[in-house]
Amino acid sequence: MFPKKVYYGLRFVLAISVYAEEGHIGVAEVADKEDLPVKFLEAIAVALRKSGIVNVKRGAGGGYFLAKPLSEISLADLVAVLDDKSDKEIAIAGNNSEKAVAKFLKQYKAQNEELLNAMTLDALRQIHSDESEKIMYYI
Repeated sequence: MFPKKVYYGLRFVLAISVYAEEGHIGVAEVADKEDLPVKFLEAIAVALRKSGIVNVKRGAGGGYFLAKPLSEISLADLVAVLDDKSDKEIAIAGNNSEKAVAKFLKQYKAQNEELLNAMTLDALRQIHSDESEKIMYYI
């Protein structure tokens, strides 16, 4: 349903919230920890910075950090930045069946957008925390 860019973007934002011990983390470090391609992640990081989801601390020891709390970032915010096709308009034109399908898809899109706006990324962090607690190490 979502392109890899959104999937990787979510992993990048989650990694920042989890691993940024000093408040920021480099793209290469996230790519290494999450086994993601560095070049692709760099493009995602730039797009997220331009949209105001993350900020960057430049220079030695710099890196990316969240521009606002996860509770203020919706899944819709991230999708709008990283999914080029998410804002594509559905034209209602043609014969009756074409118009019916277009109206049906517009309804789906509106409901989907409402759901994406309601989902904030703090829920993602909570799911990650829950999964981390399930891992047990035995010596």
